[in-house]
Amino acid sequence: MAANQLPFAVDKCPKEYDEYKFTLPALYREVAKEELREDDVVREKALTEMRHWIAENPYIFKCRTDAKFLLRFLRFRQFSVPMACEALERYLTVRELYPGWFKKLDCNDPIMQEILDYEPFTYIGQDSAGRAAFLIRFGRFNIEKHSPSQDARYMALILETVLEWEEFQIGGCQVFVDYRGCTVGHFDKWSTSELKIMMDVFSRSYPLRYGEIHGAKLPKQAVPIIETFLSFANPKLREKINCYPTIEELEKRLEPVCKPTTYGGTVDFEELNRSFRKRIEEQREIVLGLDGMAIDVDHYTSVWDAEEVLPEAATAGAMLEQLNIK
Repeated sequence: MAANQLPFAVDKCPKEYDEYKFTLPALYREVAKEELREDDVVREKALTEMRHWIAENPYIFKCRTDAKFLLRFLRFRQFSVPMACEALERYLTVRELYPGWFKKLDCNDPIMQEILDYEPFTYIGQDSAGRAAFLIRFGRFNIEKHSPSQDARYMALILETVLEWEEFQIGGCQVFVDYRGCTVGHFDKWSTSELKIMMDVFSRSYPLRYGEIHGAKLPKQAVPIIETFLSFANPKLREKINCYPTIEELEKRLEPVCKPTTYGGTVDFEELNRSFRKRIEEQREIVLGLDGMAIDVDHYTSVWDAEEVLPEAATAGAMLEQLNIK
């Protein structure tokens, strides 16, 4: 991957569109076919229809129409073009509604550099099913130096970076959360409204496909905040979450191919962090280029306000039982 990649054009009606070519290993072609109903014919037809819809949509002023970007949403919705178009609208809207979280995501920003240095998120590779595996060390967020919005901007930077990866779009992700080093301050600094926005992003407004989410060593005093956070999630996402009392239980869920040395494996953790940081930096211009997209904010805000944005909260007791929190 070349360094300093230039952003993609945001002309919604370009004179010509890029020609897509599938270049990933055979595993991803199989996963795409079996799980997403994607093949060359389906993909080309869906891209053509979605590009036509964008060109004709009076409420979208500027938007990327390159295949890699549109495939974020088509793969997310298993090539249902109407659902992919709705997902694109939701994504564009949330970026406009909360620009403090989702705009000007510059990995060279001094605050962003500080958070990147703490390495709370690490991409640790693909598992045998082709899913991208991420390790989150929540205790590495610095509650003394950084505000919730600054941490949220870091998370948004990570999301925008990995959503450019086709292996992520196709395989989805596995998430492993290590809560060691956390205090109650890591959780109660987030307001209820901030938790609600974040969960909407992770479970609905960004095109993210999850395999399973595993966590360990969640402090008991943090359980009420986590209950509130997960009450905003849809039931399907909650079903994928497991929380264990020991790190050893978490380590068992990590496949050898992506298990870092610090978790009983053989993969060099420092090299993983260096490699991930490099990919983030290489995609800097692409991520910043997303700010060039534009929509009719008033129109989409009225649509957003008119619908039920998030599902009803689950009861705390059911949540604890479901997540196996001990």
